[in-house]
Amino acid sequence: MPSLSTGLYSEVTPDFFRILSGPNARIYTDALEALDIEMGEGAAGLSRLEAVEVVTQITERHAGLAEEDTSKEDLQSPRSQANFVLNRLVQTGWLSEPARPDYQRVLYFERQGEMVLDALRRIAAPEAASFTDKLWSVCASLGNPDTFADQPWSDLETCVLNARMGLQELRGMQKSVERMTKRQIAARTLRENLTILYDEFSEAIGHSCYRELVRLRLPVRVRQARLRLEQIESDMAVLERMQREVLRRRTSDDPAQAMSIVRLRLNELFQLLEAIEPQAEQIDQRAADFARRSFARFRYLQEVGGARREQIQRVFELVNQQFAGERVSEIERPGAFPDLAVGEAGLIGGLESLTLPRKARVAGEGEPIPEDSDPRDRESCLLEMEANLRDSLTALRANAFVERLELGKGERRGLAELPLRTDDDVADLMAVLLHASSDDVVYRVETAREKKPEVEAPVVVKAGYAIEDFHLQRRS
Repeated sequence: MPSLSTGLYSEVTPDFFRILSGPNARIYTDALEALDIEMGEGAAGLSRLEAVEVVTQITERHAGLAEEDTSKEDLQSPRSQANFVLNRLVQTGWLSEPARPDYQRVLYFERQGEMVLDALRRIAAPEAASFTDKLWSVCASLGNPDTFADQPWSDLETCVLNARMGLQELRGMQKSVERMTKRQIAARTLRENLTILYDEFSEAIGHSCYRELVRLRLPVRVRQARLRLEQIESDMAVLERMQREVLRRRTSDDPAQAMSIVRLRLNELFQLLEAIEPQAEQIDQRAADFARRSFARFRYLQEVGGARREQIQRVFELVNQQFAGERVSEIERPGAFPDLAVGEAGLIGGLESLTLPRKARVAGEGEPIPEDSDPRDRESCLLEMEANLRDSLTALRANAFVERLELGKGERRGLAELPLRTDDDVADLMAVLLHASSDDVVYRVETAREKKPEVEAPVVVKAGYAIEDFHLQRRS
C-alpha cells in the first residue's frame, strides 16, 4: 500500500503548500478566497482581466507584495503584482489556465485547490460545537439484543461511523472550551467577562453540549457496549454472517481475508469505544478549568476596578467637603491639591504642527472670451472644463452612485429608470458619464448613438435637464 506522501506528491508539488507559508502567504490566501467567491458555483471560470482586477484589490489592501527570492520581475505596479500572483497560483497547481481555440485566457480552480481552500475556511471559522447523540446511538445499537441479527456487517459499519463522528464532536467541544478560556483570560472588563461566561459559554457549551454529555452517562453506557461487543466477537455465527456479507460485497474474495477484515473492524470499534471515556474526562477538566479561570478573572477585574473607584470617590468627597455649594468650573486650584506631575508641557513639532487659520481669498475678475476666438480656443476651454469637472467629480463618486442603484452583475437600466431628482443626483450622473471609459469603475455606459449614429438619439428629461438617452450596465 503506497504511503500518504507518495500519493499526495504524485498529485501536487511541494510548491502547492509552500505559497501558504512564505512571506506573501496572507496575500495568496485572500486572493484564493476572493477568486473563489468571484467564480461562484458556475463552470465558466473567470477571465484573466477580471481575475487581475480581483487580485489587484487584494494586493493593494495588503500594501503590496513582499520580496520573494524567486521573483526577478518588475513588480512596481499593482497590476504587475496581481499578474505575478496569478502566475504563481497557476504554476503551483491551485489554478489552471488551459489553452482555448479562441485564444481567450480563462482561469479555473483545480479540484485539489478547492478541497484545501474549504479546509482552510473551516480552520479559520470553526463551526460551533454540537452534540448530536452519535455516541448514544452507538451505545444503544450495541445494547439492543436485536441488533447484529439480520445485517450484522451493516450494523457494525454504522457503529464505527457514528463512533468516529461522535469522537470528532467531543474534540470539537474540547477545542471550543479552550478557545473560550483564552478569550476569558484576555477579557478586560467585567461586562466582557460575564458575557463570555453566562451568554456564550452557557448557551454554546453548557446547555447544548456539556449538559447533554452528562445526562447520557456515557461512562456507564460505554462499559455496557464493550461487554456486548465482546459477546459479538466470540459469537462465530454472527462473525460468519459478517464474513459472507464481506464476500458478497466483493470487499475480499478470500474467506480468510474476509474474516480478518471483520475482526479488524471489530477491533477498530473497540479502540473507538476506549477513546470515548478519556475524551469525556478531558472535557470535564477543560470545563472546570474554564470556570476556575473565569471566576479568577472576575475577582481580578472587580478588585482592580473597585480600587480605582475608591480613589475617584475619595477625590470627589474631598471636593464636596471643601467647595460645597460651588460649581466645579468656578473652583480655583487650592494649595491643598498637589502639583501636577508633569515636568514640562509642549507641542510635538512646535507651533508648525497647529492648524493654520484660513486666509480670506479675494475673488478675481473673470476674463471674458474674446469675440474673435477660433475653434482651437473653444476646444481648449472645453478640455479645461472637462479636466476641472473630472477632478471634482471623481470615479469614487460615480461608483458610489452605481452602488446605490443596487444593480446585479450584468443588469442594465435605462436613463428613464434612474432616480434623478435633485442637482446632486445630476452631478452624480455627470461623474458616471465622465468616467464611463475608465478602468476604475464598476459599470459600462451604452448610448443609442453608438449603435445607430445615423439616427438622432432620443432625449429624456430628468430633474429639469434634457439628457441624451443611454443605458447603464453593471460589470459582470
